Order: sequence, then C-alpha cells, then structure tokens
Amino acid sequence: MYEEYNKHDLAVYGGYLDNTAKLLQSASGGIATALSEFVLSQGGYVVGVAYSKDFYKAEYIIIDDISDVSKLKGSKYVDCDKKGIYADVKKLIETGKMVLFFGLPCVIAALYTFIGTKPENLFTCELICHGPTYAKVHSDYIEHLEKKYKSKVVDFSVRHKVDAWEPSYLYAKFENEKTYQKPFYDTEYGYAFSVLGKTSCYNCKFKGNNRQGDIMIGDFWGATDSDEYWNKYGVSSVFAETDKGDALIKATPGIKLFNTTFEKAVEKNPMVIMSKKQNSKRDVLEDLLSKYDLISAVNHSMGLQGRIKKRISEVIPTKLKSIIKRTVYRLK
Repeated sequence: MYEEYNKHDLAVYGGYLDNTAKLLQSASGGIATALSEFVLSQGGYVVGVAYSKDFYKAEYIIIDDISDVSKLKGSKYVDCDKKGIYADVKKLIETGKMVLFFGLPCVIAALYTFIGTKPENLFTCELICHGPTYAKVHSDYIEHLEKKYKSKVVDFSVRHKVDAWEPSYLYAKFENEKTYQKPFYDTEYGYAFSVLGKTSCYNCKFKGNNRQGDIMIGDFWGATDSDEYWNKYGVSSVFAETDKGDALIKATPGIKLFNTTFEKAVEKNPMVIMSKKQNSKRDVLEDLLSKYDLISAVNHSMGLQGRIKKRISEVIPTKLKSIIKRTVYRLK
C-alpha cells in the first residue's frame, strides 16, 4: 500500500536528541528542538505554536532567542490562533534571514499560497497530523482544572513524559505549587481529541504525495528496543522531502540519525498518508459541546457503558497498560 508514496521523500530517518535531559522535555525524539536551536544559532528565526500566557489558547509566535525554544516544545492538539502570522513571516523572509516554520501540512500549504513562492531562506517542517480538536476543548479543560485546584495554571502539557516516552501524560502545574498529571487518553481532553476532529481533517488534501514541506517529523510509533534507532525516552521519524530540507537535517548538531525506510516509519503512524477517520460519536459530541462545558459534554457522550470502561481503565496501572500494549505489538 506504500508504493505510490515512498518516492516522495529523499530520505527517511529515525532519530533523537543526543541529550537525555532535553529529550525528556520533548514530545517525542526532540528533533524540532535541535532544528530550532540550530537555526537560531545561525541568526535566524523560528515560527511555531505556543500556549498563551494564561494557557487558555494555542497561538503562533516568532522567536529569535534560544531561551524561548521551550515555549514551542510539546505537541498542541488543538486548533490554534494564526493571527497575522503569514504576513509576519513574509516580512521576515524579505529581510533575507533564515526562517524555520513549524506547522501542520495544511498550514504550511496556506503559508506558501500566501507568499506565492518557495523562498530559499524559508525552511518548513511539517508535523505528522492526527487532526486537531476544537479550541473550546482546550479552554474548557484549563478552566475545569483551575476551578478544581482553585489556582491559575502556570505550566501545561498534553505530551508530558514520566520516566519514558510512553505513555503520554496530561500535566498541569498551578500557582499554588500543586500539580496534576494523568494519562492523556484517560482525561476528558484526550477523549475529545480522539472523537472530535475538524470536518476538513476527515478528507485531508495534504497527505501522501501532496505534502508541502521541506521536512516532516513525528513520533516513530512502532519502534522497539530491537531497532538501532530506539531510545526509551523518545524517537522521531524524520522525512526529508526536499534537498534543502535534507541538508538542514544533516547540518543540525546534537541529534543521532539512522537511515530507515518509508514503510517502517509509516507502518504504525499511517497519518502520513491517511486522513483521520471519523468517530461515530463525533457529531453527538460536537452538539453537546455547543450546549455544555467539556466535562459535561464528554460524560453525556460516553454514556454509562463508556464511563464504566473509563473507570476500569483508570484503575489499571499505567505502566502495566504500556507493557501490555508493547507486548501485543511484538506478538503481531
């Protein structure tokens, strides 16, 4: 099934940051961090998505200092505020400085359409996209946590690592020094992300051979300790889509790269070539979310059987679930 797509890329790699501390702070293998730091060290700019100061939304920002790379770390599973980012990037490009832009494939396609060309000093890095959920999902969950802990959120992540790459945790820290963490898919946020996608994502125009960027990166799901590129703290799949993209990857210090195949990288992460599949409860949850807050909408959507299943899942130790998942994969 991969034959029609596997000639789109010049090379495919498995890789990770050669710094365990930084790797643990990254969503997967930390390749985005390494690329960002390298471009900034060359006097360039990096454009990506950060949470707002109050953490109630995700928005595009431009950074020119390595100390700000932390703002861009971690996946944002929600539709973000693009403001006037395309016009701002166009102005930056006209200065002649190097610009690295991170975004979903559709966002990068829109950027190129806005600019009208593909400038040599613009480097684009696509993120393997599973389809963002609605902004209300995120803002409602932040509000829910702040009410529960009676304090403002000062740090938040949907891809927090606890000792290892898997499973991903939702993590929040509050002004009162309290913290909250829970396996992401055991939360109402995780449920909404898996069920409620944007309608356009179910028939994405920017998959497979219509990817637009210089590079594509994402989790190397399916990697195991039998693979040479394995790292228990996180592994990224890296697709070099253009010559200048491949050159940027190879010039970036601080990462370990291993050649692999398109088939291997896509086998357990088919969103490179496939659109998100619509969940049968998608429309129901969308309607409920228009009437209620996130927590109430999710509980109504799940129904009694779903809530019981969720409760059972919550009492099974997270590490045990991770071991079972990996064992099943190996058996397959």
